[in-house]
Amino acid sequence: MAQRPAQRWHVETVDPETVDRLAQSHAPYPGAAAMGVDIISDPHAENDEGFNWTLLSRSRNVSDVTPGATVVVGSTIGTYLAKVIAWDFEVSGTDPIVVLDLLPVTPKAVADALARAGSLSA
Repeated sequence: MAQRPAQRWHVETVDPETVDRLAQSHAPYPGAAAMGVDIISDPHAENDEGFNWTLLSRSRNVSDVTPGATVVVGSTIGTYLAKVIAWDFEVSGTDPIVVLDLLPVTPKAVADALARAGSLSA
């Protein structure tokens, strides 16, 4: 299988200065704030690699949805968990695409499992 060429606009590590710059101009997305989730995304929106995607502007707090973070995603279908894979600046330098790997569990299922284990903390 051919390896995907490196692309400068697809970043899996974001420097703190970029996060701060984007956070300064960001207003919490009303839908995310109302649902109490980190970011809003249509779970059926997939990129060419099969990852879910949405825009950073649909987040409640920019610093919570940086690459490597685990986030709670909301949609009209419900809530679910995802890992942030990357930010993609190809389309916009001020509102990057957030690339997400949806996890096959719901936040409630994780909370229930932790409660059965007797611990809600890591």
